[in-house]
Amino acid sequence: MKNELGFLNINKSVGFTSHDIIAILRKSLGIKQIGHSGTLDPFATGVLVCGIGEATRLLEYLPHDKTYLAEITFGIETDTNDITGNILNKSDFIPNINEININLLNFKGQIKQKPPIFSAIKIKGERAYKLARKNNIGLEDISEKSVEIYSNDIISYKDGKLNLKVHCSGGTYIRSLARDLGKALNTFATLSSLRRIQIGNCFNIENSVSPESLTKVNLTEHLIKPESVLTLSKICLSETEIKDIHHGKSIKLAVKQNLSQSNQNNELQILDNNNNLVAIGLLENNCIIKPKKVLITITSQ
Repeated sequence: MKNELGFLNINKSVGFTSHDIIAILRKSLGIKQIGHSGTLDPFATGVLVCGIGEATRLLEYLPHDKTYLAEITFGIETDTNDITGNILNKSDFIPNINEININLLNFKGQIKQKPPIFSAIKIKGERAYKLARKNNIGLEDISEKSVEIYSNDIISYKDGKLNLKVHCSGGTYIRSLARDLGKALNTFATLSSLRRIQIGNCFNIENSVSPESLTKVNLTEHLIKPESVLTLSKICLSETEIKDIHHGKSIKLAVKQNLSQSNQNNELQILDNNNNLVAIGLLENNCIIKPKKVLITITSQ
């Protein structure tokens, strides 16, 4: 099988870790170089974007905003901040919908939150969840981080269970949102279900595929080309210029280029004459392109 390069929009089932999904794909596709753009907890389901082949080197350029369907159950606090954890506290106080609506206003825009103690963040070089399993850390040992919640729309509320649609920045912990919302309402709350339904504008649950359905035969039809989903500006170079890029040489353009203001790092996609992505380059002085990540090796004629 030829070297494949692209992204897969995977629909992760409950009970699987993100690493489990990678292992399934490596075995069924016979490809070792596979990675994902962001973990989903085992009890969570939904969109998991995986990079195949050299596309693993491009995962950092994918959109970072994510959309979730979350169920939050009031009256319970767990050590993991989700329903899979051990119950620490209970409360008979269940807030009403008006109280929830008012408090949700404080969880929009730029906010500060502490990741759960059972998370993959590092504390003094060790994963927090490993320390938490040994009862060696508490929430007071976790540093706050800035995240952004673009929207948190109520879908339904019944019997102490709140269903939300949350659109947020990468790095946002919905478990922390549940925990902090409960605290703001003078009760306890935990995340009882989570489904990621979208990443950016390109990867959504409707177009996702199960990892078990993918084979060496049908892989190509499900691969998403990097140049179709990366947000970096594009430039098409000649065959000679492409060869220079692959040899690590800088290119001086005859016409100056102005990149979009959103691309603060002056990175851009370098395409060949067939509009295939061959490298990521850095634009300097609006006229010089330096290769940063070269994706395809050109063989000598």
